[in-house]
Amino acid sequence: MRIQSRHPASAPCVAPREIERPNAVVEVLAPEDWTDARVEAWLDWAAERNDGIFDPEAPLGGGPARYADAVAKTGLSDGVFGDAADADAFRDALLATMLTGVASPVGTPAAAQRLPDIAEIEFKPAVEGHLARWRSARLAARAAARLDGALAQVGDAVQRCHGDAKACADPTKNSALGRAARRARDLGADDRMILDAIALAGAPRTGLIDADASAPSSLVATASRQGVAAVDEAASFAAQIGWETSALILALSPEDADALAKDAPVRAAIDVTAFQHDDAFDSAGFNQVVGLWATALEIERGDRPAEIGLAGVGDWLLVQGLSAAGDAGRDAASALWALTVGAAMSASAETAAALGADPAFTQERQGVLRGLAERRVRAAALRSPLASEAAAALAVAHGLARKHGLRSSRLVAAFADPEAALRLGGKTLGHAAGAAPISTAQTADGLLVPIFSAAAHTCLNEAGAELDAARRHAMGYGSLAESPAIDHMVLQVRGFTAHEIEQAEDALRHAASLRAAFAPSVIGAGFLSDVLGVPAEALADPEFDTLAFAGFSEAEIEAAERHALGARRLSDCEALEGELRALFAALETPALADRLAMIAAVETFTCLAVPAVLDTPFDARPADAARLQAAAARAGVRALRLNRAAPPPGFALSLPEPEAEAPRPVRAEAPAAEAPPVQVKERIVERVVERVVERGGRARRKLPDRRKGYIQKAAVGGHKVYLHTGEYEDGEVGEIFIDMHKEGAAFRSLMNNFAIAVSLGLQHGVPLDEFVDAYVFTKFEPAGPVTGNDSIKSATSILDYIFRELGVSYLGRDDLANADPGEFNADGLGRGEGVEDGAAEAEPLPASKFISRGFSRGAAPDNLVFLPFGGRRDEQPRPAGASGDVCPACGDLALSRKGGLVVCDSCGTQANGGPQGESDAG
Repeated sequence: MRIQSRHPASAPCVAPREIERPNAVVEVLAPEDWTDARVEAWLDWAAERNDGIFDPEAPLGGGPARYADAVAKTGLSDGVFGDAADADAFRDALLATMLTGVASPVGTPAAAQRLPDIAEIEFKPAVEGHLARWRSARLAARAAARLDGALAQVGDAVQRCHGDAKACADPTKNSALGRAARRARDLGADDRMILDAIALAGAPRTGLIDADASAPSSLVATASRQGVAAVDEAASFAAQIGWETSALILALSPEDADALAKDAPVRAAIDVTAFQHDDAFDSAGFNQVVGLWATALEIERGDRPAEIGLAGVGDWLLVQGLSAAGDAGRDAASALWALTVGAAMSASAETAAALGADPAFTQERQGVLRGLAERRVRAAALRSPLASEAAAALAVAHGLARKHGLRSSRLVAAFADPEAALRLGGKTLGHAAGAAPISTAQTADGLLVPIFSAAAHTCLNEAGAELDAARRHAMGYGSLAESPAIDHMVLQVRGFTAHEIEQAEDALRHAASLRAAFAPSVIGAGFLSDVLGVPAEALADPEFDTLAFAGFSEAEIEAAERHALGARRLSDCEALEGELRALFAALETPALADRLAMIAAVETFTCLAVPAVLDTPFDARPADAARLQAAAARAGVRALRLNRAAPPPGFALSLPEPEAEAPRPVRAEAPAAEAPPVQVKERIVERVVERVVERGGRARRKLPDRRKGYIQKAAVGGHKVYLHTGEYEDGEVGEIFIDMHKEGAAFRSLMNNFAIAVSLGLQHGVPLDEFVDAYVFTKFEPAGPVTGNDSIKSATSILDYIFRELGVSYLGRDDLANADPGEFNADGLGRGEGVEDGAAEAEPLPASKFISRGFSRGAAPDNLVFLPFGGRRDEQPRPAGASGDVCPACGDLALSRKGGLVVCDSCGTQANGGPQGESDAG
């Protein structure tokens, strides 16, 4: 293979600078326009590759040069290059792309563990085993951290003790040590561990377990797109696992699941913004660099898979004034990724010509070739200037693959990697990740200052925007002078001198917030305590707010911060046109639907699926996660992973204080026999004791499948209503149905759903009397006389009637019954007391009037009757003196009327006699 590099082989202009490393300060040759953080990222990459060599004479410590040299030598020995000259040209071109910041190797991620499909019965036990181990590890890590802290306090108690060494190490003599030892024992430490902690007091301690022991490993399982989109039972369970662990990847095809579960791949990323020059994209140079790195990965990978990705796609779209939320932006990004696939696959085919095709390609040859042909057709249909070039590149790759085969059937993936993004100057990797319009630059003295990103600057220039106005809005004035809320004069009035104001102004150049510029470490603790009178304990608080203590309100602080530091965004800059503001809004806060649409569009061309990360708040519920999962499946993504945010620092649940236990009454002991009796004046103390009765918790008490109840037909104010009830075996009501006729559909639907809500409340333990008390006497139309009900003759509303009927029938609330239309009519007023009607003689009734023959299935005999004493208001005991008055309590014929009461002479039961001779007519 002959390498003809279009990229300059000479290294960029580099200069020495000092970089602070974890163990030393080193002098490094690095490009002059790179930040220290970017240089450190390259040094970290070299250290991760177990490359302990540091060459101060080579750029970036020699790490990129050693990598390029190793790949070139391996390629020459394997026969990829024809001679040493080709290998050297390849090495120089590869090194140049790294030193100019065009491309970077990427660290290898850990491979995910393959699980069965979520719909298979093996999935649940497999994932539950992983979940149990993860929970155990997390609990063990927290318990070990608490125990380690307790044992450290044991050693500290010994160290803080001054005096005899033996006494300081004795828990019986050192009270602080005794308290610490008891706490360690309560947390699970045995006495030997406590003794060891005492003996090791002052010695350096090591952690009990690895800090990452509780981190879950990645799991990947296949899932049906239709099932996930419909949130079926399997998808709901998978969402619960992903919600809890943030580690479950759902691949919506078996091929993608197998690829995601392979060994850790070797990776590289290319910055696409380096190839955009004015209005033109350097397709030839881009194809050459993609082919260069595809060849490098094919040489380096051995038996592992290889992946090549892109960085800065969002910035590249911004330079052209395109939004990831629009069709034009999605087509442009798709064409770019299609061009990448064509260039990478061509390089893979050329490598296969020298090394032979991969055995995996031979097995899936037809599918791979068909996929390349389909991508070429789709690329040609894109509305983008790169569409034709992408289609041509895919056609070339298809021809070479047919001729030579491929070393890698899947080579291009839209993966993300923060460290690689830092090595590429902050260009985010991924499908078309949002580009931040505000970047940072490093001054000669090492100070980081905010600036517009190169992409945002180009976009604003091309749009003819007012750069100064946009800069003031996004990055502020850099000073509090002439601030609308907190300026120098206001600060002086509040007690700040010119010295403190100057200190804060200097800090504003690199502070992240206005409060940070006025922190005690900047202003000076002495000034705050001596002049402003800040207490010492307040200064010790790391969250101390100087401006708030000085009397400035939250609104004043926010306005001053916006003046000095800017809004750090352009989406609400009034100096920009509406379309330009919308473009930056789509970059700064991309909508989920737009992001998913971009991922789906790009993944129609990439070779490998990358899980779409679906971020959920820490307080989201599993149902929310399942809905988010379904939205991603419907959008067309190939794989997804839920990522639940961590709770904010200091998060704590608001729990009620424990109730103080009521003092128990003390019973005086009986005096001894030999002691003289003592008379004690007894004092009776009345106590009100509240008893809390649990009604079955929050669990739902379901009704039996075959249930009893009754149907009551009535009319309220001429509006017909049917009340159906369902009962538990013990006769307690558990559900109601309300049917109405000749009413509007909306009203009937509301009544039906109201009945469902009441039924659910009853089945979850809400007492019926709570509903009755809440809804009787409610007033709205229809209202008025009630016909068809033998106990209720008028009602102020439909709900008043329904809950009167339920109260009378199930709670014995005869006070809710009214015998005539005059009582509790539509005006809510009764007829008054002392009005009585004629009595009606109650007769025994057959049991079939009250017991359903169908429900009992013939088990109830036909000769059963109900005696009158078991009735309701129309079946009250007859007046005293009448024959056959039966006591409903004891069953004795001993009822007699005494004044307004009916009294049983046998058992003494009393009852209100009620109006005599009430009529059923109504």
